[in-house]
Amino acid sequence: MISRSIPLAFSLLTLICSVTTPSSAAEVVDNFSKAKIEGRLAERGDWKFENNTASCVADPELYKKYSNHGPILKWPREFKEGTIEFDMKTSDCQRVVFTLNGEGHIFRVTLADETPDAPAGTSKVPTRVIAWATQSSKKNKGDTIKPKGMPDLPAVNNKWVKVKLIVKGNTGELTIGDFHATIAHAALARDKNMAMLTFAHGELAVRNFRMVTP
Repeated sequence: MISRSIPLAFSLLTLICSVTTPSSAAEVVDNFSKAKIEGRLAERGDWKFENNTASCVADPELYKKYSNHGPILKWPREFKEGTIEFDMKTSDCQRVVFTLNGEGHIFRVTLADETPDAPAGTSKVPTRVIAWATQSSKKNKGDTIKPKGMPDLPAVNNKWVKVKLIVKGNTGELTIGDFHATIAHAALARDKNMAMLTFAHGELAVRNFRMVTP
């Protein structure tokens, strides 16, 4: 009796550990049902959390206070490879910036409104990707990458679009709505410790954030 039950108990324990441990350790899902959760920071603005959506209207006074930096969402997490995805809806923003950080900035995706009649004024920062193979600084501005067909803000204004970045080694698969590009750069292989989403002027709404890392 004893010799049969011990192997059975050991087998069940092994099965439970193999199923539950990897998913709980490797996945972050933020459905924005709560204003404050462990693993997410909402700063530099009055963020609202309703109907599983985070939203914020940029405050011009706070923008000045924070040296021309707008509201921001942060997800601190140490990782090297993985998948990050979320849905966003912009309303007359001047720019929206999605960044991976580590020792300084590592990989940054910027969507901007560069049109002369932009509601918040023409963005001085263009739509582009910037990658830093080594630590960013005032001297190290990184490499500018402009994938063909990358949408600007007017192209996605006032509609929900999915943003997804898959990082494996030095390669990133970037998806923004119907746009898709494969980007190879040494920056993507660096150690990372945070994903961030920020914007300037207008309003930004975000839902269905998910980060999966090995």
